[in-house]
Amino acid sequence: MFALSTNPDYAAFSVRPVNKATDRPVVREIFRREFYGDKRLSYPDEGLWEIYDRMEIAGSFGAYFVCRGEQVLFLLEIHPPIQMDLTSDYFADPGAVGIYFFTLSRDETICYPAFRACIASLFAEPAITRILTSLGQASEYDPKTRLLEKSGFSRQSASSGRTTVYCCTRASFHAEKVLSTGILFAFPSALTE
Repeated sequence: MFALSTNPDYAAFSVRPVNKATDRPVVREIFRREFYGDKRLSYPDEGLWEIYDRMEIAGSFGAYFVCRGEQVLFLLEIHPPIQMDLTSDYFADPGAVGIYFFTLSRDETICYPAFRACIASLFAEPAITRILTSLGQASEYDPKTRLLEKSGFSRQSASSGRTTVYCCTRASFHAEKVLSTGILFAFPSALTE
């Protein structure tokens, strides 16, 4: 099961697995906002729960709510890359893991520290060397795009027309931390990896 590292900087955040029996309304609202925006349409249940039934849940894999106190910030899904509708060149590296994240709030200042805590916690696993995600046709002004790029993800050149693939490595994640703090000597591994 995925858990945040014990870094004191992450103490404000928690992670808990999605519970299909009790979390249906929250998951449905997250997907409604993700796919319909401000339109007051309902997100259908058809197909949604079947995805979670088939989801890999060994180790860190699974679906999790990332929270600050009782407030759900976003839904984080952690997958083997082969389950992410990516071409095989993206998951040829055995150290790759895939994520999808779906926010309740479009305010990146709320989600950014929690998202960084999740990425740092994934990289705390020695076997994980890179994290992949894909977005639909997002503009450079999309809050998710900014959140990814601020966290060390870079757009991959082999992206298809429908989705944009982003990748983060330990080096790019730590390099972004160096850039954002201005303390170059804090993460010397970022310069050598």
